[in-house]
Amino acid sequence: MITMFICVCNALPEETVRTLAREGMSFEEIQAVTGCSSCCGSCREFAEAVIEQSRHLPGSRSSTLPVLSMA
Repeated sequence: MITMFICVCNALPEETVRTLAREGMSFEEIQAVTGCSSCCGSCREFAEAVIEQSRHLPGSRSSTLPVLSMA
């Protein structure tokens, strides 16, 4: 199996970011825990895209949160 790294500076695997995002963590929270995008910053855009995509996967905490209406 090939490991894809989101943040090479911190050797942060993509699957780690996906897991944390599915648990409901924001980019800022993931950055604080992992150091993602805290060195050169070139991974930020990719990390944010992976986080957004992971939040919408079935089984993620973010996808099961109720939607509040403004009615």
